Amino acid sequence: MDGFTHMPRLKRFRLGLAFAMIAALLVVAAPAAWAGQPDDVTPEKAERVAAKDTEKAEKEAPKEPEQVEKAEKPAKPEDAGKKKAITRVPCEDRVFSRVFKPWHDRALYTLAPGGDFETLAEGWTLEGAALAADSSPFQLGAALGASSLELPAGASALSPPICVERGFPSFRLVAKSVSTEQAVVKVQVIYANGRRKATGRVKPAAEWTPTRKLSLAQGRFKVRRGHSAQVQLRFAVTAGTARIDDVYIDPRMWR
Repeated sequence: MDGFTHMPRLKRFRLGLAFAMIAALLVVAAPAAWAGQPDDVTPEKAERVAAKDTEKAEKEAPKEPEQVEKAEKPAKPEDAGKKKAITRVPCEDRVFSRVFKPWHDRALYTLAPGGDFETLAEGWTLEGAALAADSSPFQLGAALGASSLELPAGASALSPPICVERGFPSFRLVAKSVSTEQAVVKVQVIYANGRRKATGRVKPAAEWTPTRKLSLAQGRFKVRRGHSAQVQLRFAVTAGTARIDDVYIDPRMWR
């Protein structure tokens, strides 16, 4: 018999109980450390697998939406110009009448500011142009006038700002040549954003005559109903000497 057999019974019982407790602890700890792992997995391999599982969980976890502030796109120059040109209020009330009816034009017109030149071209910017003691013989307004604007070659005249609304498509005036050479008047529309649009050339006859309709090219600023915009008219003489009078704007919507 070995030494263990000859031990006192109490001592053998205590030693067996100690072995049993150690075995129990090993049985409890093993599943926690090796749960779900194959029998041949080493601790190093288990650590790598755990790291991969953690990385995968982080990738698959739902992410909170990031608050990204989008930088505003810079406004295009033409867009900024449109905003500047358009006012969200209508024009002031004005008087409209069929002033060109004798020439088979039944549209309603309103006089441009200072457009009859009876107030010393107030508000107009003149370069080489001057008032002349000569007026259109046609009574387009309340009474016949007494003056007009004379522009020799190289001279120009810029009207004050004119309020227009949706439906103002054109304008007309009365003009004549006062030189041996027939005058040539270059006409432009200038918008509040600084853009310019050539609207045609006028070659006045030797006698006072209404010009054809000249376009305001309103599509340049696309004013909406209830809104308005400011435009200016520029007349520049490139040949001869011309006189202009009675500048009227046509609101198509009043027909």
